[in-house]
Amino acid sequence: MTEELRLQIGQRLAVGFEGTTVPPELKDLIKKYKVGNIIYFRRNVESFEQLKALCAELRRLIVAETGIEPYIMIDEECGSVSRLAHVAAQTPSAMAIGATGDVENAYRIGRLIGQELRSAGVNFNLAPVLDCMTNPAAGHGNRCFSCIPQEVAEYGKAYVRGVQEMGVLACGKHFPGHGDTEVDSHLALPIVNKSEAQVRSQELVSFKAAIESGLQGIMTAHVVFPAMEPERVPATVSRRLLTGLLRDELGFRGILLSDSMEMNAVKDLYGVEGGTLRALAAGVDIALICHDVPLAGRTCELLYEAAADGRLPMDEIAARYEHIVSCKKSLLPPEGGVELFGGPDQQALARQIMADSVRVLHAPEGKPLPRLDGGTLFLGLPAKAPSPASDEVPLDAPSCLAAELSGRYVPLDQPMPDADTAVVILTKHPDLDKAVAAANALAARGTRVIALTMNVPLCLRGLTDDIWQAAAWQYDPLALEAAAKFLKK
Repeated sequence: MTEELRLQIGQRLAVGFEGTTVPPELKDLIKKYKVGNIIYFRRNVESFEQLKALCAELRRLIVAETGIEPYIMIDEECGSVSRLAHVAAQTPSAMAIGATGDVENAYRIGRLIGQELRSAGVNFNLAPVLDCMTNPAAGHGNRCFSCIPQEVAEYGKAYVRGVQEMGVLACGKHFPGHGDTEVDSHLALPIVNKSEAQVRSQELVSFKAAIESGLQGIMTAHVVFPAMEPERVPATVSRRLLTGLLRDELGFRGILLSDSMEMNAVKDLYGVEGGTLRALAAGVDIALICHDVPLAGRTCELLYEAAADGRLPMDEIAARYEHIVSCKKSLLPPEGGVELFGGPDQQALARQIMADSVRVLHAPEGKPLPRLDGGTLFLGLPAKAPSPASDEVPLDAPSCLAAELSGRYVPLDQPMPDADTAVVILTKHPDLDKAVAAANALAARGTRVIALTMNVPLCLRGLTDDIWQAAAWQYDPLALEAAAKFLKK
């Protein structure tokens, strides 16, 4: 195996690991296989100082072994998918930003996140989500800016502009679209049975707009689009979609990443190693192996074999390597300090945008929200059931709101006392039907009920028309604070 091929293959992977320092097995992987890119998760972050030191050490290791700057990646979208919210600024979700009606809010949040990442030494943000939530039951939920393609395009472009102005690459995901899937690709393989015309007029609108405005990264979707890929393989391993559509037709010239190759949607079909080989052959620049360092080494061995037997043509390996190295020449060094990592101004901006997003979606006969008092009941669902992509932590919103607003907290499984007003918290949860039934029962007794969704408005389905419906978009302390202020008005 030549040193040149090791360098070329090593640039095609980004690897994740456990812990807040560089483990020996990762050092060995970098030395032996010349792996040139890293991806972080919340498990890797405990403070600004620790993260900055970790970035610096990995940069030194990788440059020493490869002579090439690494991409240091993280999923810092906004809202529920945030690897930094426990140590930096909590941010409103994409859907909350879209609910403000102000596209510049996406730019402001993108800029805020770009500042945080650049100051710590992270140079590639795996965001924004450019999926259009055309199916309200889609698992991506509040990670999407809107259900209207043109709105997703405008908010997505603004977010990208904010991140990239700070010297950090942005990455639109999940191409060609994940917003009409009811199956989580972490768990199984989604299939979108839309016509090609529908995909082009809905899913592709935001990606096309972002590419034309200078988006530097795109991530693939582990999703099957039978109308556009007759072999019915996931987009991540489809040369027709990645090279033919994305590169040749849409003109994308940036870095193309796979979604995690350890997700069941591709792993169950091909295995991680085999799926990675197929993704690279389809046109992916860098495949993500997010959790298993030894598995990344075994994948490199398979890629060496594929180079030797022609499954990965040597001319394509060389061309992709040159492309990655050329793109990395524009990488900028870290800039700024802890004052840009969840500083007071950044936190104030995030709180203001979150507050601006909370709104009434339905009012019986147009009546104003009922005023709350010490007898107001607070009940609902205590903690969202997070998706595998989410970083949300357990939170008991009903009891927290009751304490903040001097009301009475009542667990959902207990008898409901009489009251003039009640606030019912709804979110994606296995017991959602019980909370909806409790809200309807209280309203039938004459109680004035406010149903507050802390997720997508889909949670409000099934409520009777005599219930006020409001949205705070996400289940976290930032939204809880905004909801409390909104209900005090």
